[in-house]
Amino acid sequence: MPKPPPKNSPLIAARLHAIHLEISGNREIIVEGSRGILLYREEAIKLNAGNYILSVSGRGLHIKCMSESDLVIQGFITGIEYLI
Repeated sequence: MPKPPPKNSPLIAARLHAIHLEISGNREIIVEGSRGILLYREEAIKLNAGNYILSVSGRGLHIKCMSESDLVIQGFITGIEYLI
């Protein structure tokens, strides 16, 4: 059985700072682990995801609810991009 990576490994660090997405069709995205909102418009929402930016594009986009690091985006979603 392989040994787990040490606690200070880059693999563990990447997992600790990763975001989690749940996509429901093209109408809703649940984002867990965001570090903040960079852009908020009806046609685009950009989120700080640590080492990259999560960009959601579409029409009538809005944030239904949010907490410190989690949020729900709704609208007609036409694209999701990871920007480095």
